[in-house]
Amino acid sequence: MTTALTTFPLPDLASQISYSPDKFQSQILLNSPDQKTILFAFDQGQELKTHTTPKDALLLVLEGSCYFLFPEEEKSQTLQAGQIIRIPAQVPHALKALSPFKMVLIK
Repeated sequence: MTTALTTFPLPDLASQISYSPDKFQSQILLNSPDQKTILFAFDQGQELKTHTTPKDALLLVLEGSCYFLFPEEEKSQTLQAGQIIRIPAQVPHALKALSPFKMVLIK
């Protein structure tokens, strides 16, 4: 027996949030006991200071680019639209927008 799938248009995530010159913007897309998904928009130069997350997380770049840093490991890289990175739990990390930058964080 096959089950028919209902199709519906998915929103363009990047268009769901706008840049602000004053501070980065965030919007919670999903908040359940098992998972939290957050959409972020950073204008050029805005950043998240070094912090940790209690669970592993995935960061998916939607548009623009950022400098991503694991300071204690002295590892860094530039992330571009379409790239994804896994952020291990309890590992300090930070990022800075190199251009207007949008991302989805899944944790």
